[in-house]
Amino acid sequence: MASKGKILMLHGFVQSDRIFSAKTGGLRKNLKKLGYELSYANGPEVVDKSKLPGATEQALAEEAKSDDLYGWWLRKSSGPSGLMDYEIQQSTLDYLRNYIIENGPFDGIIGFSQGAGLGGYLSQDIRGILGLTEEQQPDLKFFISFSGFKLVPEQYLAAYSRNLAPPSLHVLGEMDAVVSEERTMALFDAWAEEKRHMLKHPGSHFIPNSKPFVSQVCNWIQATVAEENKEAAEKKENQQNPKDNKPSGSLDDDIMEMMNSIGKM
Repeated sequence: MASKGKILMLHGFVQSDRIFSAKTGGLRKNLKKLGYELSYANGPEVVDKSKLPGATEQALAEEAKSDDLYGWWLRKSSGPSGLMDYEIQQSTLDYLRNYIIENGPFDGIIGFSQGAGLGGYLSQDIRGILGLTEEQQPDLKFFISFSGFKLVPEQYLAAYSRNLAPPSLHVLGEMDAVVSEERTMALFDAWAEEKRHMLKHPGSHFIPNSKPFVSQVCNWIQATVAEENKEAAEKKENQQNPKDNKPSGSLDDDIMEMMNSIGKM
């Protein structure tokens, strides 16, 4: 099957590209069947297990069962204040810029936990944040957050008001004790109402691989990309024939059916 496009995968804290690939096996296989190529980037911040600031991070590191663990940034302090005390290093942004140039461009971003926080931030203005041209990275068509959160340090807040982000799907685990519902909802609320969807599952801090769940996510991607492609084609046609501009039509019935299937598990 010819490739429909590429998806940038951003792992969580104390994970790696290989760990994230293994934990998204069900989603990866189904998206591959649909013609998508998933590229797993690896966070450049090396995590030292012995210096992790809190019990939650230490538990995640032990669960990973690997000595090669990474993140996209490191907290500057432990405890609740650490949730607001961090900075993405320029070297990390440079790594992502080069990764996209070498492996992209990408249709969308899928992130988990810290990777979803990073992906949500990048989705606001990926070219502006990373210094990319439109040829190197066209507009994203979608963003999916699993247990994600909004970046709260002051230097990142302005990005969320630019209204440039693509349609988003936010997945929330109702038993998630690592990223609170309040933090996940803060990221959800950063999107305009018409560009955001919520999908809940009864589990905790992980990406479900059950067939019904994976089907809902894949249906959402298909419907969203179809609508984004349709709007892009209409925009191009209107630019070429400005005198024949017509209002955009509604979604096709099959696309609407897929969109309506997104909901609570």
